[in-house]
Amino acid sequence: MTARWWAGVPGPDLAPDAHLLAAVDSALAGSGAAAELVCTTVDRSAAEPRTGVALRLTAEPADAAATRAALAGALGSPVVTAGSDEGPAPALLALSQASSGLAGRCVRFPGQDGVQGRVTAAELVAGTAIDEVAALGGPVAGDAVIETGGFLRPTWEGGRLRLVVEQAAGGVFQPFEVEFPHLCCGGH
Repeated sequence: MTARWWAGVPGPDLAPDAHLLAAVDSALAGSGAAAELVCTTVDRSAAEPRTGVALRLTAEPADAAATRAALAGALGSPVVTAGSDEGPAPALLALSQASSGLAGRCVRFPGQDGVQGRVTAAELVAGTAIDEVAALGGPVAGDAVIETGGFLRPTWEGGRLRLVVEQAAGGVFQPFEVEFPHLCCGGH
């Protein structure tokens, strides 16, 4: 199967991952395709950094032009496809980096939905698209326990999808990127 990659630039109201994924899923609904891999990349080449989003589709949509138009409307920017050399710079960067596995933060990846609670590093690698679990400051054994919290954001590095974790209380690890990093004062 040849991967079908599309990319765009999400508007500022789509910054939270859940909003971005909802917009993508809504635009693709009924098209015969789904976004199995969704990666964001920050383009810092301009004075104002912008985020691009790259999608790997499960299939070619039945009506690719209409689906691309729906996705462009949902994102608020033109959508570029694999092989494009014209379009918004953040979209082209996200497309290039994610499709080659060089960089990008994955907000959706194969196997993600089956990961909840505590799992071992080996289970994460065996059951998802994650290729490697690495800790800050050292390696992670396959039997190391990861408290996922139901939130994983691996990144592409050197062609491998890598989840970075850190030591947590109780001898387990947790993802370095947590879902709500600024909760304090009773969550307010």
